[in-house]
Amino acid sequence: MKMKKLNKILPALILTSISTVAMANSKVEKREVPTPVGISSELANIIENRVMPPHVPVPKNTQAWLEAQVIADQPAIETAKEVVERLNISYEAKQYAGVDTFFVTPETIAPEYANKWLIHIHGGAFVLGGGEAALREASWVADGIGAKVISIDYSKPPLHPYPAAIDDVVAVWKALTKTQSAESTAIFGTSAGGNITLATALKLQELGLPTPGALFVGTPAVDLKETSDSWHTLKGLDPLGEREGALSAAFELYAGGEKLDNPLISPVYADIKTFPPTIFISGTRDLLLSDTVRMHRKLRAADVDTQLHVYDGQAHADYMIGSVTEMPESEDALKEIGLFFNKYIN
Repeated sequence: MKMKKLNKILPALILTSISTVAMANSKVEKREVPTPVGISSELANIIENRVMPPHVPVPKNTQAWLEAQVIADQPAIETAKEVVERLNISYEAKQYAGVDTFFVTPETIAPEYANKWLIHIHGGAFVLGGGEAALREASWVADGIGAKVISIDYSKPPLHPYPAAIDDVVAVWKALTKTQSAESTAIFGTSAGGNITLATALKLQELGLPTPGALFVGTPAVDLKETSDSWHTLKGLDPLGEREGALSAAFELYAGGEKLDNPLISPVYADIKTFPPTIFISGTRDLLLSDTVRMHRKLRAADVDTQLHVYDGQAHADYMIGSVTEMPESEDALKEIGLFFNKYIN
């Protein structure tokens, strides 16, 4: 009797096992993906007219990387200058704590930010986005919540790999927290800037220094080994995915020979017991959605006060589109950042 029952059960067990093995490497056929319902007409128009960038060749040596930086950053600098003009932002480039920075001031400063500065860390796959290109996100947040912002033009590869960028941010942090309290100060950044924001908080803990009162971390690259699910599942939907080879090369360049699972290089591998309150933002078509989700869950597992906001249809850092044109989702993101900062640093 027992053997008869087992004979009935075994085929099901075998099928389950086969199904599990087959799903280990799922194949997805090419398909058309419609514009998401429920998003703003502005975002829908951007998605429907989005042109994927051409393949980016990987620079072969230091000089080639330096030349690629100049070429890639130029249009970003032009966009940032347009944002500064559009939002009527004023800024000053200066050395602060021995680090190149931009002091960014919005047209209207909210009372809660009258006597303090926030710290911004720009994105750009660790090697791009420097100089005045950094002003785009810094200006967007400064204008959106009425805060004064110090944007750090940190040292970058190929000349300055890890840990140069983190060292720059720590230097600025030490100088700034001599004049304002750490608990009333926030650090924020997107993509590689989100990575360095998280890594800086880890480094401050390692050094026994006061940590920020809050972090805003936009769609961060937290696993430079590129193992997270959305690196694979969202290819073709996010323009960032078209730079896949160049991204891997940039990550290796940034690591400078260090292992990619070093927690200060890939923060998702950190052993976190305490951490500053952190708000994360990503999108359902963002190549780094899974990186963002994994880091958020990592903090939640350590009982850290943290929020995750995922916007439908958005690819990598689309929430910043509002810096160049009106978009309701951008306004909503700024509202959430403002509310979070008001709760923890104001």
